Amino acid sequence: MPSLVTGNENNIIDYDVMETMYNHTLTLEVVTQTTDDQGGITEAWASAGTFEARISILKAEERMAQDKVTTFATHRIYCEPMSVSTENRIKWGDYYFQIKGITNPSEDYHHLQMDVLEIDD
Repeated sequence: MPSLVTGNENNIIDYDVMETMYNHTLTLEVVTQTTDDQGGITEAWASAGTFEARISILKAEERMAQDKVTTFATHRIYCEPMSVSTENRIKWGDYYFQIKGITNPSEDYHHLQMDVLEIDD
């Protein structure tokens, strides 16, 4: 039986199948700085655009290390390659995520995998 992830029985990644798995529109946010009337600097988050992605909640065992809750990441996001860094954050509806790590699991820059931590706005 063909694998949902690979699209075939030989574990060769079918990128067309992966692209159809992007089922949510997320917003990438960047920090902007503005000066106020007295010369102070105010930081605020601003949208840098939207992107299609798949977001998954990590299993409890993926959040634990040595029998301790680590909460390094609560979710994993898969998306097309784009310019993104751990300085950015992601908005999904009323939820916000701090980017903890970004990897290129296929080693050919076909898609990105981001481990993120759900945060308060």
